[in-house]
Amino acid sequence: MPGIVGVKERLPAQPLSGMINKHGGKVRLTFKLEDDQVWLSTKERTEKIMMGSIRSVVSEPIKGHENYHMLAFQLGTTELSRYWIYWVPAQYVDAIKDTILGKWQY
Repeated sequence: MPGIVGVKERLPAQPLSGMINKHGGKVRLTFKLEDDQVWLSTKERTEKIMMGSIRSVVSEPIKGHENYHMLAFQLGTTELSRYWIYWVPAQYVDAIKDTILGKWQY
C-alpha cells in the first residue's frame, strides 16, 4: 500500500497490509471496531488485542522514506513490551492512533 506524506486518511474498510514486523515477517492490521479489537496477523498466527489494553501508540517516519512510518503498540508497562510494525503508510498513522487511543489521547 503506497504511503502519502502530508495527507491524513481514515482507515480503509479492508485490512492494512504490506507491513513488516521486527522479525521481517509480513503483518496485516485488521480493526474489529464492533469487538474493540485490533488483529495483528502474520503468516503463522493472528493476535487479537483489545484496544483498551494498548497503553500507547508511538510512531516516527522512516528516514529517507518519510511516506512510511515505524509504529509501535505498547502492550505492557515498559518499552520492552512494544510491538513494532515497519512500513506503515504515513496517511493512516493518525487514524490508527485515534482508533486505538481515542482522539486527543496522544
